[in-house]
Amino acid sequence: MSKSVNELIDLVIKLRSDNGCDWDRKQTSESLTPHLIEEAYEVVDAVLENNSENLKEELGDLLLHVVFQAVIASEKKSFEFEEVVEQINNKLIKRHPHIFDENYKGKDLSNSKSWELNKKNEKNRESILDGMPKSLSALIIAQRYQDKTGAVGFEWENVAQAMDKVDEELGELKQAIKNNDFNNIEEEIGDLLITIVNLARFFDISADLALKKTNKKFYRRFNFIEKIAKKNNQKIEEISLAELLNYWEKAKNEEK
Repeated sequence: MSKSVNELIDLVIKLRSDNGCDWDRKQTSESLTPHLIEEAYEVVDAVLENNSENLKEELGDLLLHVVFQAVIASEKKSFEFEEVVEQINNKLIKRHPHIFDENYKGKDLSNSKSWELNKKNEKNRESILDGMPKSLSALIIAQRYQDKTGAVGFEWENVAQAMDKVDEELGELKQAIKNNDFNNIEEEIGDLLITIVNLARFFDISADLALKKTNKKFYRRFNFIEKIAKKNNQKIEEISLAELLNYWEKAKNEEK
């Protein structure tokens, strides 16, 4: 390992020592998980912002948490950080035999079907859908489920079929609303969402990232409305919907 990585490991060990930091010393694998998740999402934000300096910093913060978890595991005599690196190296080689194994040279094993089936067999899983982290967002899980089933042929053949399914689910939602059936409405909204996620896959679009970008856009535009209201000495809660929508159109025009 590089000198810098070894130094990072030593720093975390020092912080966890009797002469270290009270906060770092009292942390456990479990207590650190919210921070780890937060750092992972900050990496995503930096990627979406196309900010290389911020990305470099956030990747460092995320690496710190990887090392932190490994140091805690080392304290428990479970494993060392080197073993983490060795295991992922071996996994990459094993899952890419067409690259690293002379016996598979020339064979196309890079498709998603081979990848998903290899993972299923390697982990001895009952279903190809198993292994998804429970803490992932529902949108990501929906898209990964469809990636996995699509890899083995459970997939619409083209965009037109996927769009037909969207129209079908939208029609069923409208009928549920017409029937005023709350449970059915909830179910049909879920069905419509998962078909939209499936549609995104046909364009290699991450539904989760697409929604993140739209959330940022929504925030930006509504914040524009708030600034207009403040400038006009208006209380936003007292502005009519018609005027709010007019401000919204102004916010959209400002972005063009």
